[in-house]
Amino acid sequence: MQFTIPDVSETLDRLMTIESAFDGTTQPICQWLSEHRAKIESNRNIVENESPTNDISILNMFLRDLLVRAIRGERGSRVYEELLTTIKTKADLLETNYRGVLKRANYRWGVDNGSKVISDVVLHVQSILHWNWRAYIDQAENEKETNFKSDPMLDIKNISFKLRDLALSNFSPHYAAFDLHVTRVLTRLGWLNYGFPFLGNTELEMGNNPGNDKNYLFLHRLFILLSDMTGGRYTPVDMDRILWHLGKSMCGAKSMCGACPIAGECPTGKHRTTNN
Repeated sequence: MQFTIPDVSETLDRLMTIESAFDGTTQPICQWLSEHRAKIESNRNIVENESPTNDISILNMFLRDLLVRAIRGERGSRVYEELLTTIKTKADLLETNYRGVLKRANYRWGVDNGSKVISDVVLHVQSILHWNWRAYIDQAENEKETNFKSDPMLDIKNISFKLRDLALSNFSPHYAAFDLHVTRVLTRLGWLNYGFPFLGNTELEMGNNPGNDKNYLFLHRLFILLSDMTGGRYTPVDMDRILWHLGKSMCGAKSMCGACPIAGECPTGKHRTTNN
């Protein structure tokens, strides 16, 4: 059976009007996309305007995301609220405060585990980064093709590519934390096939499992290629957000191909609507 892989730019354009719900708000994907782009721009301004206060603001954003799945899964909003209340200056960087934050937030995977992650990240920021967030983000941008594999933060226990990239996605349009919702849609669209040119690279492995480092590096490189195919109109983070909202709204485990605006071009959609 032959099938045609749908055009990347045209497909993304047609997904913009789909309504998607998240955290109590329902709005078109284009609005979710616009808000995240604005958030990246705002956060980059914080990075550029160096100050002790901004240093802590950036640290709290990183900690929020590095704790989300650092210990097998945890929503970050409650922890982040407590971080903002408790960690306001560098003088507040104390283990007793970390433990208090996690306890008050009912951190699901334990105060001891969470406190260790926070302590290790703070030590890294102080002794390795020397609070130079601008240099760190610039280096990440310069090494985006290889997913910034040289990042010493990846040596911290319980911090993977996915977690680090989740944190970087607040500051860079080139890093996205791929999850099941995204890779499921990517596979159904047939876009994994665009990655065949990378198969000569032994550090990558074609696949859709973000829990596998070689698959994850493949996905990162694939999203850069897909972005290039749109002429840069959509960044890797843009595409990650679009596919995530599509996966949450109508392309989940039980897909709603009949209501999807790209069912006529999507190989999976064409198969399912033809055979129903």
